[in-house]
Amino acid sequence: MQRSRQLGYLFSILGGTCWALSGVCGQYLFQYHQLTSEWLVSVRLICAGVILLLLHIIKGHNVFAVWNEKNDIKDIIIFAIFGTAFCQYSYFSSVAASNAATATFIGYTSPIFIIIYTVIATKRRPAPFEIVSVCLVTIGIFVVATHGDIHSLYISWQSLTWGLLSAVTFGIYSIQPQRLMRKFSTLVVSGWGMLVGGVVLLLIFRPWNSTIIHNLQAYIAMGIIILFGTVLSYTLYLEGIKRIGAIQASLLSSIEPVIATLLSAVWLNESFEIIDLLGFAFILSTGITLAKAPKERVHSRSKRSESRNEPARVKSNIG
Repeated sequence: MQRSRQLGYLFSILGGTCWALSGVCGQYLFQYHQLTSEWLVSVRLICAGVILLLLHIIKGHNVFAVWNEKNDIKDIIIFAIFGTAFCQYSYFSSVAASNAATATFIGYTSPIFIIIYTVIATKRRPAPFEIVSVCLVTIGIFVVATHGDIHSLYISWQSLTWGLLSAVTFGIYSIQPQRLMRKFSTLVVSGWGMLVGGVVLLLIFRPWNSTIIHNLQAYIAMGIIILFGTVLSYTLYLEGIKRIGAIQASLLSSIEPVIATLLSAVWLNESFEIIDLLGFAFILSTGITLAKAPKERVHSRSKRSESRNEPARVKSNIG
């Protein structure tokens, strides 16, 4: 039992680290190989989706069962387009407009949008820890975006807009497929979401007309994004949840934006000021506040969630 929990801690941390690697490798490809987010996201989603589904086919699972009923087909298409594809595209567009660390921290505001949605949908008053979380993330975004000067933006409008859009679409990613994930394997639903979403983006953006990869370093970075940042990260994180529970796994995997910041600074020579780190700390503390919320309140929300298709707790790993 003790060894299982230790592995759960390790898997959760490694899952967050893999997500961080994905974002930083994306920044590397944008900066040094002139790839576009349209090309990167289309190829990443298709490759990762195929790998996840093939792994399940090898294990003997019927991955095509999600296409048997009309409601399932409708849900998987909505999830693929408005959850997976738009979420990934907006996240990497934010990375391209700024850097992996900033985009990841802005993406970590997604639980706030989910809180707002569930409060409105369930017609209840927000809990104190939810109000605190909204305040913390608002302060954090203000600090990161303006550096305390209300008359100007320190980061570009594109980065802020794409980052917030990635947070909103991650809310769709978290809420919309709940019924499907209760019926089918989570990774099967994710695999189809990636594959279908990637094909949709492929048809919209036609990345074959853009710059393509033509050196070994770029291929390695792309491989890390597909294998480590998608397939391995989700597998590790879910194993972590299985061994230590969603709350602790979520808290430990929140190392993602911290690792993204360190890698951006060390590998890509990205510089951050003290005020940036302060804003990052406010945003990161939101996840800690939600993870440390009173258990009885979370438990009561979980029961209501089952009848309203509402996730009781969300994880904000976009990369």
